[in-house]
Amino acid sequence: MRKRLISIVLALIMVMTMTSGVFAAGKTSKNAEQIALKNAKLAKKQISRLSVKFDRKDGEYDVKFVNKKNGARYSYEIRKANGRITEKSINYKHKRNTSRKKISKLAAQKVAARATGVKLAVVQKGKCKYEYDDGEGVYEVEFRNGNYKYDVEIQAPTGKVKEHSWEYRGR
Repeated sequence: MRKRLISIVLALIMVMTMTSGVFAAGKTSKNAEQIALKNAKLAKKQISRLSVKFDRKDGEYDVKFVNKKNGARYSYEIRKANGRITEKSINYKHKRNTSRKKISKLAAQKVAARATGVKLAVVQKGKCKYEYDDGEGVYEVEFRNGNYKYDVEIQAPTGKVKEHSWEYRGR
């Protein structure tokens, strides 16, 4: 009887140990979801196609979802250890514009500064190039601010942001 009781207790301890990691991971993935939604300033009812996956190789959660209102696709990478967002990307859904007209380089830089919340002087230190590719003119604006690297793609004819992303390069 005593051996059986010890076996049951040991089995329970083993089950609790194995499942505690699963519960912790579930809680952490929920936290990653909440961090991304808070950063996007969206509630869960305002999004669709939510996906949260853990990438063991880099120790980060990949969180993806779509804003129901405007169709924008959000993508985040969030560190499991501390909840820091290391990458963010927003891909806006705009009607394709094949016009050869374009806003000025300065106007594109101003749009990039407004979209990222970074000062224009910082944006102007980076790269800003115009490309007409696949029947659409776009400005690609790349710059750094502290430990962050920003990339902004802007429709040249309209000045609308097609995509913007940033990546944390710090430690």
